Parts: sequence; structure tokens; C-alpha cells
Amino acid sequence: MMRSFRLELEALSPVHVGTGEAYPAYAYVPDFAKKEVHLLDPGALLLALPETRRRQYLEKVAQGPKAAQEVLRYLYQEGQLPREAILRTLPASPAFLEAVQSATEEAALEYRPLPSSPLGPYLPGSSVKGALRTAWLFHALVERGQVAEFDRRAEVWGFRPWREEDGNVHVYPSRNPDLQENQAFEGAVLGYAQEGRRGLNLYQDPFRAVRLSDSGPTPTFLNRIRVFHPNKDTSGMVILAETFRRGTRFALTLRYHEGLSRDWDGKRGVSMPIPPEALVRALRDYYGQVAEWERRFAEDYELKKALKVYEALSERLKDPEVFPLRVGFGSGRLALRLALLLPEDHPEGEEPKTRKTAGARLPRDGYPLGWMVGRLEPL
Repeated sequence: MMRSFRLELEALSPVHVGTGEAYPAYAYVPDFAKKEVHLLDPGALLLALPETRRRQYLEKVAQGPKAAQEVLRYLYQEGQLPREAILRTLPASPAFLEAVQSATEEAALEYRPLPSSPLGPYLPGSSVKGALRTAWLFHALVERGQVAEFDRRAEVWGFRPWREEDGNVHVYPSRNPDLQENQAFEGAVLGYAQEGRRGLNLYQDPFRAVRLSDSGPTPTFLNRIRVFHPNKDTSGMVILAETFRRGTRFALTLRYHEGLSRDWDGKRGVSMPIPPEALVRALRDYYGQVAEWERRFAEDYELKKALKVYEALSERLKDPEVFPLRVGFGSGRLALRLALLLPEDHPEGEEPKTRKTAGARLPRDGYPLGWMVGRLEPL
């Protein structure tokens, strides 16, 4: 009734998964000589500082992030930063340290952390499951040979057979789809929209039968993420983040509750089965096409490090049991919004004009974010 697998993942490019949080400038201090950053507990720091230093620190923080960094660096260099205020220490890339060192008074100087438990940062199973879900949506439409069209009057999705004149298009949404329309699309394609009325029966969502654990604690480092635009200078944009390095390996547990998708006397727990073997095929098909589209963009603009990632991905996919996927921040509209299946004249179907990169001083020289390869091993 339940099948268990070890899901092995390897990052082919830097990976960042957002938490919605940020470390402010007064909560960390860099050591430029050692190329590392000390994360601080501001409350413990205030309690440990002498009265004079505490007042000086608070005055600087009130002046802004640049001043807060300056006073912390002074305390650290003078050996006056209390050890009990340091939570942990992370390695940092030259690009991260350069951004902090050269920041103007107006720079936010915040950086985005990865999800973390008391044991350390980890890759959330929910982020990986979202990537699986997107590939399965693609698979479900293409395999069934259907086209999904949004009825603007009834505000519901309908389906018709795919025709040759549709070309690659399998989804015709409204011009400006909102969250409700997107959620209704998933429910309609995956079979858990309530028949005859609006709304979703989440108990029938087929991904209820797919359970994913988080990874274990995993080493990370701090980096600067850049934005490449072929026609604009975006070198001044500052996005600081904690990332998993290229080559980082993860192990998660995937459990498939096969019994939930079986028909029991006309009743079924979820709307459709998602056999792990079919899921692997869906991942290879969908993210393989996303990678090919991005590879062409990288060739057009001579993005050398990006091309190395796509070459490595192509080589790994020679093994039929290996699949690609894209996870986390910077994955892009192609990977997240089924742009491959939308009309080219639709705002969401247009070729993205920017790419987020990491690992280089110039945006065009960085690696794309979020690319991984995976393998399922039965337990």
C-alpha cells in the first residue's frame, strides 16, 4: 500500500530557497581576511556590551545599515565583540564580501537565509514537491492530448482535444491570471475541482499521496545573486543570500501512498495515481525542455558558465534513471508557470528577459540558479 524511496539530489548550480526572512545589517559581521561571516544574536549582543559601547552601537544602528556594519566591524577588529553573541559562522564568496564592503549608505545590506532547524540549514521537501507538481501538470495535459481554456464568463476551466494548429500551446488562460484562476487550473487538470460548482476538494488532490521529507542539515555559504539583462546594466543590483553550493548532495525520503489512488468500490481517496516511475518520466520531459530553452538563451548571449551547467545536465541525463528539476529562488517563469504551454503573445508566455546568476563578479558570468539532478532508489 505504501512504497518508499530514497530521493538523491545533486545541485548542478547554486540553490537558494526563500523563507521570507532576512538578516539585517546589525545581525552579522564579516571577517574579510578569513572570507567568512559571523551571524549575531542582537539581543545577546546588547546584554553583553558595556553601557558605553551599547549606547554607541544603538546610535549607529539608528543611523542606518551602513553605520551598523561599521560599528560591528570596529568592535570585531578590536576584539570587543562578545563571543556569546555569535550564533554561527558561514563562509562567504568574494562577491558577497565585496557587496558588503562597497555598499553605499542607501544599500539595504540584508541577506536572505535558507530554512534552518537547530541542527542547521536544510532543503525543504515542500520546495522539491512543488517542482514535482509542476512537471506533473505538464505531463497530465500533454499525455492526455488536451488543451485547457479559461471560460471568462463562468470563471471555470474547460478542456478540448489538442489540434495540430495549437502547436505547442496547451493552456489558454485569461490575459492577467490571478491566484484564484491558477489554483482552479491546478484543480481542473489534476482532477480535484468540485464538479458543477466552484471550489476545490483538496482531499482529492493527487499529491496527497506523495510525501517528501526534508533533507538533513547541509553546509551552505553566503553569496551575491545578480540579475543578467541582455540590454541593461544591472550590475548595481544587490541580492545577498545564503545558498547551497554547486555539487551539494541531498538525501530525502519519498513515500507514495499507492492505496489512496486505488478505486475501492467506486470510491477513490485522490483523483488520480502518480506512479513514481511515471513521475520520473514527467520530470525528464518537462525540465529537459526548460533546460533546452534556457540553453538557447545562453548560447545567444554567450553565457559561458550557464552553458557549462546545461552541458553537465545533458551528460547526466544519458542515464535514463536520472532526472532534472529546478528548485527555489531564481528558477524563473519557464520552470514555475508552464510558460512552455502558453501562447507566445500571452504576457506569461513571452521569453523571459532576465536571468538570475551567482558565483561571478559580472551578472553574465554567473551560474544559473536552482538546477539539480535526482534519482529515486527503492527502500
